[in-house]
Amino acid sequence: MKQARFAVLLAVVFTLVLSWSVLANYPAEVDEWLKTVGLDPYAPEMEDWDAVYEKAKAEGKVIIYTSSSRTIQVKDEFEALYPGIEVEVYHLGTTDSINKLHREQLSGIYNCDIIHASGYPSQLFLLAANHMVFPYYPPELKDVIPQNFREPLTAQRYEARGVFYNDAVYGDPPIESWWELTLPEWRGKIAMVDPIVDASTLDFITTIVDNSDQLAEEYERFFGKPIELTEENAGYQLLRGILDNGVRLYSGHRDVGDLVGDTSMAEPPIGIGMVYSQMRYYGDESRGDLRHQPFLELKPAVGMIYPSLQNIAYKAPNPNAAKLMIKYLNGDDQGGLGLAPWFQEGNWPARQDITVGHAHPVLGEINWKLEEINFWVMDPEAIWEQSNDVQDWWMVNAY
Repeated sequence: MKQARFAVLLAVVFTLVLSWSVLANYPAEVDEWLKTVGLDPYAPEMEDWDAVYEKAKAEGKVIIYTSSSRTIQVKDEFEALYPGIEVEVYHLGTTDSINKLHREQLSGIYNCDIIHASGYPSQLFLLAANHMVFPYYPPELKDVIPQNFREPLTAQRYEARGVFYNDAVYGDPPIESWWELTLPEWRGKIAMVDPIVDASTLDFITTIVDNSDQLAEEYERFFGKPIELTEENAGYQLLRGILDNGVRLYSGHRDVGDLVGDTSMAEPPIGIGMVYSQMRYYGDESRGDLRHQPFLELKPAVGMIYPSLQNIAYKAPNPNAAKLMIKYLNGDDQGGLGLAPWFQEGNWPARQDITVGHAHPVLGEINWKLEEINFWVMDPEAIWEQSNDVQDWWMVNAY
């Protein structure tokens, strides 16, 4: 059932891929640049990587706008593998990476080579729709990267947002349904990053609203009676119940993760919208021996998965170095090279030929198979259309 549902949800993204490909019609100046650098419709079926490297050395650097603090970890190895190319990383976060690129190009400034960030809806409908970014992947990986990871924008990996609890304090998962978060026993014991300051958390709560039909069905299953709406739909009603239960809002994911995983608290809060890759800090003594685990059986879904992208900016000043960096960021079939910082629990690589697992330093081997976990898959078109309304609703009701 879960595999079938996952396939259906991926079909939504695939349909978007097909419709986007039909709409791609580039202005003459853009088309000429793409032809010159060998991107998008002019990307070669095979790259001569030695020739690309020689051109990249002449360019001398590659400039990355990124949402991930881990991107800086690739600098030393890449520069050692490809002498003569300097890596400049600007860790700006998702929203600021997208906004900076957008503002610069509107002003005729072309400073960025690669935008390495999530925010799929904004990148698709704000940047790609205005010919500001273009997909690229090593052509030799075409057969191991599914089309929905390659087009209309290219992903390095899937990330996930979900609901976490402290397993040292609670033992087994203390709830089984999203609707339990609206009950009195959880008042004041829920934490999340404020969606007004974090674009991906806004995507997460918009996904909740977008799946209101499932939440209405789950309400009836859990409470044994149909939902009586006081909000527009069951998604908004769930968010209303969480707000009424005194959810605690924070500005950063570390704040929420450290709180949820704190074993010194008698009743640590449940964390909503936490990044699954926070699991890399589970048991980390430098962070206070955190003990946070995701709910893997929460109904009607455990959270949201979404692509984290790596694409080349229009008029990238160093397009060959950008191609070389994206080749490196895709890693190898062992999860190494530029993929290594993200080849961890809670991230799922775009390339499907990786058969090795990875071991958690405290929990041992973790084998979370994506197709076996009941995630909502981000619908970028729905989020683009609805997120402003959801943001307005949140600002009226949360403060």
